[in-house]
Amino acid sequence: MSVDLEDHFCDLPFSTWENYESRVDFTTDILLELFEKYHVTATFFTLGYVAEKHPELIEKIQSQGHEIASHSYSHTSVKTMQKSDFENDLKRSIDILSKITGEKVLGFRAPWFSITKENLWVFDILKKFLKYDSSIYPVGPHYGFADAPRHFYKISDNPLHKNPDGNFFELPMATLRFPILGNIPIAGGIYLRFLPISLVTSGIKKLNKSGFPTMCYIHPQDLDPNRPKLKGIAWHNYWGLESARKKIKHLLENFKFSSARNELNL
Repeated sequence: MSVDLEDHFCDLPFSTWENYESRVDFTTDILLELFEKYHVTATFFTLGYVAEKHPELIEKIQSQGHEIASHSYSHTSVKTMQKSDFENDLKRSIDILSKITGEKVLGFRAPWFSITKENLWVFDILKKFLKYDSSIYPVGPHYGFADAPRHFYKISDNPLHKNPDGNFFELPMATLRFPILGNIPIAGGIYLRFLPISLVTSGIKKLNKSGFPTMCYIHPQDLDPNRPKLKGIAWHNYWGLESARKKIKHLLENFKFSSARNELNL
């Protein structure tokens, strides 16, 4: 289980964030209570900005046994970044997170899963600082990775190819494969809110039956039925907020979840 730890306004331009009231403490507490109730440990892919503004929240998450990983500092799409800008943003987030937790940051998830076949250079930078990535969504054409591996794997020089002797892991998001249609995203977030819970459950069971763990995710704001409607936030971010808590509870009741760090024995 993973959480993209960001505030409800973090899809808007970074320069505007100070104009909005934070709700991340309240919404994250909802998740923490659920995780405690169902004995779940998770990886919180955390924005450096959020950690900088709410260090006590990060300490609280860590104190409950969860892993803190990087979700970048400023939630900027990697598609728009140059190599030096990406590395500086990544380092800034890692420095903030490791200072608060006193632990080495091991993993990364790109905002909007924005690693594509055009910017695979990202992995050369990630491998300098981290042990794993969880940004590949094996779905096309939106994410551009229809042919990527669907299970956890160690990467080769080509991040889309497996190398059993590699030392850097990729943890793709969970998908369900259909004939003709191809891979359907079921991992969480918007897809958890849109899809019938029976379909999500079926997909997780099929992956587990094949002998593989399933990477799921959620945003704290997904569980906020009173999420403020902001200009510039797409309509689909508000769809299904009333039922999201019931769906995530169903998953936590029916499956065992752990953090990426624990699953990889890092």
